[in-house]
Amino acid sequence: MIRDEAPDQTIAIQKFDESETLPGGRNGTNDMLNLISKFLEAAGNVLLIQGPPGAGKTTLALELLRRVQATRMGSTVVPPARFYVPSRVSPNKLRKHFPWIHEMHDPLSKNTSRDNSMKGSAEIRVSEADDVFNKVLTLKRSRLRGLMVIDSWEGALRNTSEDGRRMIESAILSDPDDNRVGVVLVSEGGRVGDLPNLVDGIVTLSSSELDGRRLRTIVVNKLRGQRVKSDRALFSLDKGKFKLLPNTQFESDSSKRPHILSPVPHTESFFSTGSQDLDIMLKGGIRKGSSILIDVNNTVPTMGVRLLLRIINANFVNQGGFSCIVPFSTVSSENVAESLRPIIGETTFNERVRIMEYNQELPPEKWRVLLKGNPLDDFTLFGKIWKEVETDSSSIILAIDLDKLVQIYGDNLMLPSLANLGASIRDAGAVTLAVASEPNKIREAFLRTADYYLKVESINDTMVIYGVKPFTNVHGVEFAFDRGYPSLRLTEIV
Repeated sequence: MIRDEAPDQTIAIQKFDESETLPGGRNGTNDMLNLISKFLEAAGNVLLIQGPPGAGKTTLALELLRRVQATRMGSTVVPPARFYVPSRVSPNKLRKHFPWIHEMHDPLSKNTSRDNSMKGSAEIRVSEADDVFNKVLTLKRSRLRGLMVIDSWEGALRNTSEDGRRMIESAILSDPDDNRVGVVLVSEGGRVGDLPNLVDGIVTLSSSELDGRRLRTIVVNKLRGQRVKSDRALFSLDKGKFKLLPNTQFESDSSKRPHILSPVPHTESFFSTGSQDLDIMLKGGIRKGSSILIDVNNTVPTMGVRLLLRIINANFVNQGGFSCIVPFSTVSSENVAESLRPIIGETTFNERVRIMEYNQELPPEKWRVLLKGNPLDDFTLFGKIWKEVETDSSSIILAIDLDKLVQIYGDNLMLPSLANLGASIRDAGAVTLAVASEPNKIREAFLRTADYYLKVESINDTMVIYGVKPFTNVHGVEFAFDRGYPSLRLTEIV
């Protein structure tokens, strides 16, 4: 930990190879935060973070401070210098809002203050906002490797003249190749002058709405010397930390053999979706004997919804439940079978899964139910199957693509037998899960009685889901395959 003995440590650091750094805090080469952190490692780079009040600028700046890496030479490790110069938030408030920041002192000041009760921290030093000019120069001359955040730029210039502003700009922007310190300037768009033209990088944070729910977006306007593949992403400020929502990936490592999915247990009143995060979003899971509509925007890749349904169906079946599936119009019963079979097992699949199929040329299978496309005949056959299922299982899910029903039977499918079947499903305590992407009469009729109503969209290559019934915030969707089968994680945007 760097204490007040900065000169001695400065001499040590000057002997280190700058290319040798400690690993830490980075998750994947395509992470935008990794790219920004790498940019700030370059000698003397200055980053401007801009955005309206409450956009998350301070939280991002502190996250970038946390990510600064130590240097080492052989077995000797020298922690980096992390300095936060606030002009808007007092140190006490900073610790209250960001409890993960512990020790707070300014190693460049004689009036240091240590809080031993908050030891073992991110080691961020909080400096007084006065005399920014001399602090910047002192830090540069110290030859410490690290990062300084000035929050905010307007606050640092509050009592300065125009000549004073130029002096501070010169102190920050001069000699970029001769110092080891990156600088982050936080701005709310006030007194910045030509600063956007002088700094090396700019990121903009913004907050918008999606159906009355908050969305947070980060945009990389420029990062000099860096190749920016994706210039925008969604993020969350949950628990006082800057959490970037990654692009949703739908493919697993094909070299890994899938395992039987480990189910998330149902409770006495609720069926689990197979994702603890989604259960929490739904206030406990899906209540037994209820119906749920998932409205899918046309921006969402089909594979994203298929993975979601695969997890839910497998979680039912692997707890002794039964699943009846009417697949997407572009997906065959064979394709659904191939995706489900490895994560529930061959025997279980044949015994507890039934998939509807309208292609009469496909060979008969125990799990395949061949339908003719005639409403009366098909619903009579399905009713018989349902009665058999009711006697074999206490947990049943019926997953239906409503667009498929419209494609096969037309938009005026309002048969009494369909209503009776729906009542029978509720009485059995089963769950009806319907997916729709287009407005039609069947969807509207289903929505009128649905107990749950979710919407799914894709924004900046991130799949998001949120509840209309019950009302929820927007959640970013992340699929993982690290256990040998698909799992679902959600990040709430707050």
